[in-house]
Amino acid sequence: MNTEDKDWLMRQVRAFATGLGALLSRDSLRDFLEYKHYDSAIITDDDLDALIVYAQFQRLAEARQLSAADLAAASGIAADRLAAFTKGTALPTTAEQRQMQEFLDHAAE
Repeated sequence: MNTEDKDWLMRQVRAFATGLGALLSRDSLRDFLEYKHYDSAIITDDDLDALIVYAQFQRLAEARQLSAADLAAASGIAADRLAAFTKGTALPTTAEQRQMQEFLDHAAE
């Protein structure tokens, strides 16, 4: 599968993950890929983990109606990186995922 196919598939999984938010796990996303007859090996577990934490992060940000600037300040993630996640042109790095998780954990307290 070429890069364009993987990008398309990642957008499909991202839309699915964003739509269901916190209800998803890595296994449920992998099941979705297999149900749709996609080659689920193309997307790594790390990719799926990044999509899940971002979906949860995005859902909380929308619920709190945070502006891009406020979200960047509160999470410590650069605004341009947040914009890239929203556009689907990038996935959070491990460090950014950790920052997102800390933001989520802090919000739950």
